[in-house]
Amino acid sequence: MEGPQKEGYRDLGIVIRVGIDLVAGTLLGTLLGYLLDRALGTKPWLMVVGIFLGTIAGFRNIFRYLNDLENKRN
Repeated sequence: MEGPQKEGYRDLGIVIRVGIDLVAGTLLGTLLGYLLDRALGTKPWLMVVGIFLGTIAGFRNIFRYLNDLENKRN
């Protein structure tokens, strides 16, 4: 592969990685919150906190990844 096609695949990989980071962070936070809610009987509060923290972690991972990509290009 050469030129624009290769660049397109690289960009697609970046978009997929960003999507996976956000979804995985949110799902993991939700799951952990749900499990803690079941164990502690605090339904649904820890799951809500887990959703929040998982989403924040996902965005943090995205920011770090994109920042690293930018630093590598320079």
